[in-house]
Amino acid sequence: MDWFKVFPRKTLAALALAFAVATAPIAAPPSQAADFNPADVVVEDPTTVTVMGLADSEVGDTVPVVDLIEKAEEVGQDIQDELLGAGPEEPGAQSGGQFALPAIARRASLPIKTAADPAYSIYSQWWDNKYIKVAVRNGTTSWGWQHLQKHNVSLAMLQKTTKFPRNRYMENGSQIYVTPANQYTCWLASCRIDRTMDVKVVVNPTRLNDGAPRGVISAYCLGPTVCPTWVRQVAG
Repeated sequence: MDWFKVFPRKTLAALALAFAVATAPIAAPPSQAADFNPADVVVEDPTTVTVMGLADSEVGDTVPVVDLIEKAEEVGQDIQDELLGAGPEEPGAQSGGQFALPAIARRASLPIKTAADPAYSIYSQWWDNKYIKVAVRNGTTSWGWQHLQKHNVSLAMLQKTTKFPRNRYMENGSQIYVTPANQYTCWLASCRIDRTMDVKVVVNPTRLNDGAPRGVISAYCLGPTVCPTWVRQVAG
């Protein structure tokens, strides 16, 4: 069919333009068109941030802000807002500075179990970096959750040390996890480690009648034993 004989040229041109507009892709709003680029980060004022779980670091070491943001994300911590200041939050976004659990920890939560002996009731349980169950029981003054209070150890410290250990090994039948807590001062394009301290967690893997391991026996900071407040704050 000769369309030029059926429709005037102007009508055909208008139809072609309307079709082109209708099928053209819709551009994303500017806020969604480009993802955050850490290379754009410049910290205008000296800012202190803390990260737990990064290996091979000593006091005085420096790291680019770009790398620190990326490494912190790898161990489940978002420090972007702490460095840049919180901006408008996108729907569904996590608030800054929160400890974002890794994918392995977002599986169905493990139930809290009670026992006839209160010392053996499970206070909390989770998966470590190799998807092995870790538990902390109420315990007594010599083991478990009650014992940990003497060392100023929080549940978040236990979880981060076992999920992101720098070292992991067996010792006298116990599973040992060790990971550092680092405090950084960031300014312009780099961050310097001001202080660092290792956290050690000792876990008895022997399974009891409830199917869970006996769990955390002790946890403490290497050196002072009682963890300073700043280390506790690192874990969140």
